[in-house]
Amino acid sequence: MPTAKPDRNRIEQAKRDGHLTVPLMISVRPGRDEEVEQALTALGATVEARDRRIGYLRAEVPVDKVEDAYLVTGVSKVDVDEPLGNRLPEP
Repeated sequence: MPTAKPDRNRIEQAKRDGHLTVPLMISVRPGRDEEVEQALTALGATVEARDRRIGYLRAEVPVDKVEDAYLVTGVSKVDVDEPLGNRLPEP
């Protein structure tokens, strides 16, 4: 049973902003790396980085499939990866 829970606020914000994909950082249970990667690919995701030593994947997932990514067997945690802005604080 999956333990990761979708961050619906961030997902809805991505949809409102017109994003086609959402970058996710995914923690994978030991020994499930290939299975999780295949399942994400089947959802239309592109796995951009992986580190099997620590059970980590970074993937661009279609915005309408993000919640499905949380349900993939072998996924233990999912975080929306937000790029840091280089904007200066406004007065």
